[in-house]
Amino acid sequence: MSPIHVPQPLTSFSTGVLVQLAFFALGDPEAQRLRELGVIEGNQIHILKNGDSFVCCVESSRIALRREVAMNVFGTPVVL
Repeated sequence: MSPIHVPQPLTSFSTGVLVQLAFFALGDPEAQRLRELGVIEGNQIHILKNGDSFVCCVESSRIALRREVAMNVFGTPVVL
């Protein structure tokens, strides 16, 4: 498997990158809340801001995550 396909924490991706979500390294309540917001394994998200705060776009919604949460959500970059 090439390194590009190894899931990485969302906080490791630059602003503007499209990411396919792989898995959550979170407890059930936090993971379930993300799924309710549309942050679901297999879906694609667009990284809008990755700094002190983390903001992503899921479909047409912008979602802000605590950095500690974003560090425990893993994905791979989408290569177009």
